[in-house]
Amino acid sequence: MKLSKQWFFQTLSILLMVSVTITLKATDKQSVIDSPKQDKFLTHFEKHNFNRTPRFDETVAFCRLLAENSPMLNFTTIGKTPQGREIPLLILDKDGLTNPEAIRAKGRAIVLAEAAIHAGEPDGKDAGLMLIRDIAIHNKYPGILDNVTLLFIPIINPDGHEDFGSHYRINQNGPEEVGARFTSQRLNMNRDFIKADAPETRALLKLYSTWMPELFIDIHVTNGADFQYVTTYGLDHCGFLAPNMFKFTKEVFEKELNIKMEQSGYPIFPYFEFNSYTNPRAGVLPDNFPPQYSNGYASANNRIGMLVENHIYKPYKERVTSAYKIMKHSLEIVGKNATALFKLTDEADRYLASAQFRTDSLPLFFSHDHKDSLMVDFLAWADKTEISSLSGARWTYSDRNAPVTIKMPLFTSYKPELKIKLPEAYLIPQEQIETINLLDVHGIKYERLTSDSDFDVETYRFVNPKWSQFPYEGRVTLTTDYTTQKEKVTYRKGDIKVTTSQPKVKILTHLLEPKSPTSLVYWGFYNLWARPSTEFWIRINYMEVKGREMLEKDDAFRAEFESKKASDKEFASNPNAILQFFMSKVRENVEPNANRYPVSRLMN
Repeated sequence: MKLSKQWFFQTLSILLMVSVTITLKATDKQSVIDSPKQDKFLTHFEKHNFNRTPRFDETVAFCRLLAENSPMLNFTTIGKTPQGREIPLLILDKDGLTNPEAIRAKGRAIVLAEAAIHAGEPDGKDAGLMLIRDIAIHNKYPGILDNVTLLFIPIINPDGHEDFGSHYRINQNGPEEVGARFTSQRLNMNRDFIKADAPETRALLKLYSTWMPELFIDIHVTNGADFQYVTTYGLDHCGFLAPNMFKFTKEVFEKELNIKMEQSGYPIFPYFEFNSYTNPRAGVLPDNFPPQYSNGYASANNRIGMLVENHIYKPYKERVTSAYKIMKHSLEIVGKNATALFKLTDEADRYLASAQFRTDSLPLFFSHDHKDSLMVDFLAWADKTEISSLSGARWTYSDRNAPVTIKMPLFTSYKPELKIKLPEAYLIPQEQIETINLLDVHGIKYERLTSDSDFDVETYRFVNPKWSQFPYEGRVTLTTDYTTQKEKVTYRKGDIKVTTSQPKVKILTHLLEPKSPTSLVYWGFYNLWARPSTEFWIRINYMEVKGREMLEKDDAFRAEFESKKASDKEFASNPNAILQFFMSKVRENVEPNANRYPVSRLMN
């Protein structure tokens, strides 16, 4: 997909609107924390000097208290963790509706926000609870729910959340105690959106595919470079989204959110990497996110996904306030554009399910090409250097009493990578139970064959597979070359046919295409097909018997063997190589498809 430079310049022009130096003091901002101390609806965060976050049971109790005291609010759960905790969900709707069809029939778009996916980063939890309290109990922001409904998961990782203490996130500026980054099964949920190993992830994905929210917000805390911004954000900057949704995200949602956050005293900046970590003034590269990440997953579903990354060194009160505002302003923008979003998402879904979409190759990844950039004002701190009294080393750090505005390039263009031609359908043997279960989790539609059938298909055969030395996210990952060929393959009654003429085609492709950086092949779901079994019941010395039998029965094979001996003197003089030659031929006959990826591609 080719994007005009004008889109980028329109979208990011807000970053050039203001070239002011700001100081991040609570007195300079519009506070959202002004409830009287005796109010029974005060959050744990407010009661404890804005630097403590509630435990899981306290959070659930507060959710229930809010729901019991507002007809607009409903409390429910979406699944259970490995340690037996129910995952809480609050549904905030003007009429108290809890059904996505009924809500959209009222003309309301849906925003899904989650917090504590990394439970050591609870900012979104406390921000969301206060925002919902202010709307549902204190009747603040009248009209904000006219055209939008909020689904809020205060703790999506309850088990990790309850691994509680002061030993995690030791460089984080509050709260006093937090939970762990990973789940009780040691899984990082924000790498899990495709393979869905964690029960918590599966619960979230089922909720997502049931509701298909127009906007998905995932709130984190980052510990990268130091700067003045309390919050950076990740949106689709490269084109994972359908074209019309990409245009809306850049020209409407992102632009308006920047304006509103600037006006609220909390300017934001795209989540980025430095072009050069030895020379930060060489520019910044907004990150892009494949669909194993939350916001990339939303993009692959033709919906807006926003990663919120508060900054680890900012006081907890400031971080919670910024998260509160970004959620509030997102509700305002989505509500204001609800009708337009319905039209755009419907167009996007129909386009991705169309034959027109399948005429072009689909890129599975995007990388920076450094062609286009925009000079922006970046709100940083001056560096300060001294000889450390602790280590004696030369120590350079950010002087937070010396704010500076730096002009630097923001790189805005990307190139598509890992292109594949989409098939008409994928065929999956029914014994691939894990894969089929994931189709259900992701809401991908499929049908079962009603009879045994032969198909002319395109297949992949693995070549030179290599496994990681150490597990990543609990899995020994696989990188592999492969050949592509046309073959006739028999599929059985009950096997799966998944057509690509459906809106979730990008999710489907990232699951099943080996080239994808987050495919099931990469995650090790098909390791047993990438290399033939090492357990082979025939000893090599039996080839002294079998080899003679093979030569006697097959004149063509005898000619091949004699030719190899004549042309390869080293082979001819090596008894073990000769026996291995016969062994390899036997294995080919016994396991002719041992290295064939069992998922095949039915082309037009």
